[in-house]
Amino acid sequence: MNKKMKNNRKPFFRFVKKIVRIFKRKPKIEYLGEKPQKPCIYISNHSAASGPATYELYFPVNMRMWGTFEMCSGNKLRWKYLNHIYFHKKKKFSKTLSFLLATILTPIMALFYKGMQIIASFPDNRLSKTIKISIEELERGTSILIYPENSSDGYHEILKEYFAGFWLLAKKYYEKTGKDIEIVNMYYHSKSNKVIVSVPRSYLSLKEILINKQDVANFFLKDANNMFFKNIK
Repeated sequence: MNKKMKNNRKPFFRFVKKIVRIFKRKPKIEYLGEKPQKPCIYISNHSAASGPATYELYFPVNMRMWGTFEMCSGNKLRWKYLNHIYFHKKKKFSKTLSFLLATILTPIMALFYKGMQIIASFPDNRLSKTIKISIEELERGTSILIYPENSSDGYHEILKEYFAGFWLLAKKYYEKTGKDIEIVNMYYHSKSNKVIVSVPRSYLSLKEILINKQDVANFFLKDANNMFFKNIK
């Protein structure tokens, strides 16, 4: 595992993170297996904005995250997403509060997404660009963190559905490089400020026992919920 934390971030953003850490407590990180020694694909529940912020500030891995393309676009599309989708639909805030928060936070989020070097993810054929960039980063020694949780109706402690984009990345990585890669499942619980890191699982070993991508998504969904019940609740 890379010992230097987030060494691919620009100096100014590393300074900003030092300031932000003053106001956000360091989480307890519990490993259920060995720590990965090579770049891998991490997946985790989102826990609203708490998950990405916590991983960016404190998770000791050189990595880049996937983020919805709206938040990686211009301020107009970013504002629409924050106002109508994130704050109102997912966080269940009122229309007035959602409008105010989106207006205030849009320029701030633009700076953070740029500083975090978020890789835009898409719900259509443009995902191929996301996969291409991610494979290039893995080859450079940078891990990838993906949030596969279906959060269309909000964020939940007991997760309801996972999408399988991370499995597509592992598949394409193997097809392009001929190398196996590990997928590491994680669960972040904001109330207890705790991160559970499951055992690394290789793409090839999973490919032998799981029939299709939905089986893979369900496997990791169940594993994430088990981490919540056994290690947090």
